[in-house]
Amino acid sequence: MKFSVLGPAGTFADAAAKAYLTTQPDSDIVFDYHPTFDQVYQAVSGDNIGLLPLENQLDGYVSATLQRLQSADVTEIGEITIPVNFGLVANVADLKQIKQIYVQFKTEGQCQKLLSSLPQAQIVTTSSNMVSLEKFQSGEPGSAAIIPQSQMAVLKQPLMLDKVADQDDNSTRFIIFKSRPANLEALSSQALSDTHFKAPLFVTPSFNDQPGTLYEILGYFAKQQLNLVTLMSLPVKTQLGVYSFYLEVSGTRDQQEVLFTTLRQMASKYRVHPLGYYAV
Repeated sequence: MKFSVLGPAGTFADAAAKAYLTTQPDSDIVFDYHPTFDQVYQAVSGDNIGLLPLENQLDGYVSATLQRLQSADVTEIGEITIPVNFGLVANVADLKQIKQIYVQFKTEGQCQKLLSSLPQAQIVTTSSNMVSLEKFQSGEPGSAAIIPQSQMAVLKQPLMLDKVADQDDNSTRFIIFKSRPANLEALSSQALSDTHFKAPLFVTPSFNDQPGTLYEILGYFAKQQLNLVTLMSLPVKTQLGVYSFYLEVSGTRDQQEVLFTTLRQMASKYRVHPLGYYAV
């Protein structure tokens, strides 16, 4: 089975994938590395699985992942959260000599204190932390990069700073998914392997915006004592000013029936796009 992740090896996605596998029964896994979100998503088919970052503690949700989930026919089968931190490497002797700094697009939001202290440096955005390292290693004098802290031990540069994220207790949550539609009936028949669940989904009003729409949607869950741990709105992109709501519902195994009864009731009035139902 292939496990598609953002690569190359050594990224936080790679570490998250390996951490997830330690929670699963032994299986024959081949890691399949790709440089972009789209390539990871497109690579997953059949019984193969993929992993993408969903949420960072400091910088919030990863819009690139949410935008794919909004219209994708995928089923989330689990999640994994790992600690993350970063180091700075530079081929100069002093921070003021840095001319350009390579940083992954999501890492940039987690290291704002450092970046704001380098106004003279051009920020060059990359698709992954390991790409930042590669570009730095082949870069010109005056180059720097923000890279995973785990990579610092194998490098030797004139300037090296440890733990440059805005705070030390930083973590990122990743989702694991398969390329198949998440059907309410199929999901509701699953037997959980643990006592607690999470159920991510999108809910989209099938009519123009009107007062009380969100209040009514939230009321379905409040009435049944189902806990909402996430609520976000994303534009549907087909019409300006129309939004879809991304929700994550959590609960216990004995709430499974009421969860899916509630979602079926909602589906009679709204467009409900389930994404999965898994143990946490």
